[in-house]
Amino acid sequence: MKVKTILSFAATLLCAAAFSMSAQAQLKNSPMHAQLPDNAQTKDCLMCHQSYAAVAQKTAKMEPNPHSNHRGEQNCTNCHSVKGKPHFECNDCHSFNIKMKGE
Repeated sequence: MKVKTILSFAATLLCAAAFSMSAQAQLKNSPMHAQLPDNAQTKDCLMCHQSYAAVAQKTAKMEPNPHSNHRGEQNCTNCHSVKGKPHFECNDCHSFNIKMKGE
């Protein structure tokens, strides 16, 4: 049990360090992102990003909020990519003036 707690604490510290970097550098250079597989899934993202609701709260000032929308909770990889370029899926139907980190 202690090992699990230590690993959880270490993961939290790594996430905090990653958040202190610039957003674009964070995605490319984050120790946590570097360890994710190319086919990462939402469950992998939520290891650090807590919950979809927590992510929606962080982007609450965006208009529109891409994490709180009419489509509900989506897979993170619909828009975000671990190693490739992001794709703002909302603009497949809409024309929002939102730039994603890494575009």
